[in-house]
Amino acid sequence: MHFIWIDWATVIAFLAITTGVALGTRRLISDYDSFLLAGRSLKLYLAMATMGATELGLVTLMYFSEQGFRSGFSAFAIGVIALIGFSFVGKTGFIIKGLRDLEMRTIAEFFGLRYNRSTQIIAAVITFAAGLMNMGLFLVLGAKFLLYMVGLPPDMLPYLMVGLLLLVLAYTVVGGMVSVVLTDYLQFLILFTSVVFTTYFAITHVGYDTVLDTVQREYGDGGFDPFLSEDLGWLFIVWLVFGIPFSGMWPPALSRALSTVDGDTSKKLYSFIGLSFLGRALMPMMWGICAFVYFTGDSSVSLPLLDGEPDTAAAMPVYLSQILPAGVRGLMAAAALAAMMSTFDSYLLCWSSILINDIVLPLRPELNDRQKIKLTRFAVVGCGLFVLGWGYLYSPPETFFRFMAITGTMYSASVLLTTAAGLYWKKANTPGTLASLVVAGTLPLTTIFLDGAGILPAEYEWMVQDKVVGIATFVASFACIVIVSLLTQTSHPPRPLRTTGATS
Repeated sequence: MHFIWIDWATVIAFLAITTGVALGTRRLISDYDSFLLAGRSLKLYLAMATMGATELGLVTLMYFSEQGFRSGFSAFAIGVIALIGFSFVGKTGFIIKGLRDLEMRTIAEFFGLRYNRSTQIIAAVITFAAGLMNMGLFLVLGAKFLLYMVGLPPDMLPYLMVGLLLLVLAYTVVGGMVSVVLTDYLQFLILFTSVVFTTYFAITHVGYDTVLDTVQREYGDGGFDPFLSEDLGWLFIVWLVFGIPFSGMWPPALSRALSTVDGDTSKKLYSFIGLSFLGRALMPMMWGICAFVYFTGDSSVSLPLLDGEPDTAAAMPVYLSQILPAGVRGLMAAAALAAMMSTFDSYLLCWSSILINDIVLPLRPELNDRQKIKLTRFAVVGCGLFVLGWGYLYSPPETFFRFMAITGTMYSASVLLTTAAGLYWKKANTPGTLASLVVAGTLPLTTIFLDGAGILPAEYEWMVQDKVVGIATFVASFACIVIVSLLTQTSHPPRPLRTTGATS
């Protein structure tokens, strides 16, 4: 056990404060919009804090640190590309301003307005499926972090997963988006402080010169140049570049843009938050690189094993548990809980709202606000149970970040690309959109279920690698909506989009 009394006191105090905030927000919920979007009342700085806390989750710290452990400084390219994407979206308002001006609750709702109800349901199903699979690894990563940080025995992992799920379900179901936003503000402050402290201790323990020398010796030039990296390579970079226009539009983050007071605030939000997203990548990656140096050296602590192989996802929490002083270790654990809760609650609420708003309501439009809130709360619990099962049973073939990227492509290359076409291309129609959604919504499944499964002959395994499938998905989706839309203009004339002026 690595924790002492001051570490436990820090964690317990945090849990007491956030639970109190969640219970106190029940009186602020008056209708479905206040439960789902906090009444569309977020101003810039509160929106920045809640979006930053949501996307700087414990799972983010874990998968970025693992990527740093596996790729060295080459992994930094991921954060730089994200910064470029956020700058583009913030400058142009690409997609986000149009959706906010149209007062959409979710992105799939746009499909019902621009195309038809069938496309809305299909887009929602793709978003819901991609989101739940993406989120399915949150619990196991969060529990693994706490397991090694606190120093608990490995057989406690499933119990930690259940405990964390119950903790998040409790105040997400009670308070909705209002409690999420208010606790995110507190969590953002804890996160920022602890991440900076931890980065300092992680680097100074092994020494920056030692880090550079070790990465050069073990990874060569590929430890600094992503195009030469064995773990990444030029295909991976091209895949990420394809996603630049859709940066930060994963539905839980996008819900913050839809919760702002107006479209211009949404643009400013993305302009300012880009640096935060750069930091959320680089700092935990640095932790992973330092952990790599620590375990490569003469450390008396061995790296945990998973199925007989080194568990690279566990490297960072094991390293921090050994080098952080008492008190800081507790602060980091509290911050980790803050990070997990701020992400997990937002994601649960987001996927549940998509299920109810875009799949159930088109079939049952007569439901009132009270019934919709009740159904959304049931959906939150159901989604949480799925995440528990998926995380326990599924192991990604590559790094956890690579799995997040392919499930993100399943959504962005289908739903976001066709949303952009609907906002900015007048000839986009229903058949083209349906073709694009089906192709881009199914191609990534080949990677998720076939890569590393040993089903395909060895000479064909490259066809289901995430980098290859990711690029192919974007190309095929774009080709489908353009070609099919142009071929069916006469039989299926495009449905005009009535808007107040942000889009054309």
